Amino acid sequence: MAVLRTTTIALSLSMIIAGSALAGPPLATDDTGTVEVGKIEIELNGSYSDDSETAFGVTTRCNRSAAELKVATGLYKNLGISVALPYNISERVREDDQLVGRSDGLGDMTLEIKYALADLAGISFAIKPTVIIPTGRYSAGLSEGRWQFSGTLIATREFEDGRYALHANLGYQHHDYRTAELREGTRSDIWSGSLAGEMEVAKGLFAVADFGLAGTADKSTSQLSACALTGIRYEINDHLDVNVGVKLGLTRPEDDLTAIYGIVLKY
Repeated sequence: MAVLRTTTIALSLSMIIAGSALAGPPLATDDTGTVEVGKIEIELNGSYSDDSETAFGVTTRCNRSAAELKVATGLYKNLGISVALPYNISERVREDDQLVGRSDGLGDMTLEIKYALADLAGISFAIKPTVIIPTGRYSAGLSEGRWQFSGTLIATREFEDGRYALHANLGYQHHDYRTAELREGTRSDIWSGSLAGEMEVAKGLFAVADFGLAGTADKSTSQLSACALTGIRYEINDHLDVNVGVKLGLTRPEDDLTAIYGIVLKY
């Protein structure tokens, strides 16, 4: 179980909240927008999660504080690139109030390329291949210790000149584990899907909502990981956004409650 918990931590870090030019944090669902050529966006994201489970009379509780730095820019028209670096500030696992595990440090870096494919019937489409680079400490459960790959198909539909928007994602991740024990107890192929919406309720102020489903890494369960998120994003000016959100776990594999917050700097 400790090995599977370590893998779950690494997966959580590699799938940390990400956004882009149109939707952006606190949404987990991405949009088809890319940063303009010559422009740079810097995201400073943070989260705090709490999860508690009881099995065989033992209550296990996990608290995690995490942060992420993400930098995105445009390479060409409709083609963008971003690099994200997560950091596990503090993670503590307790069984019946006894500390049984802790993890702090740098996670695995992600490199993403997003290409906006086409617009069809008012719906824009994009693809986003992603490379996960093993920059974290494998021994601390902050990395899978190998390069990993994933991809996302993205669709966005805007209404009333961007006052309302819907975004849908279909994602796939492949994980190549280092040990036979991990390969035996952990799924290598994980699919995910999500749907998000946003509405401008006042000038520059957007209310957002997100719902996601994903497969779980642990082969011992067939239950999907499901979550719902709600929050707000405020575009203070052309160079600064702030955001905050709350994510609720709807099934057991997902953390019970996660607070999400961050800022986006645009140059």
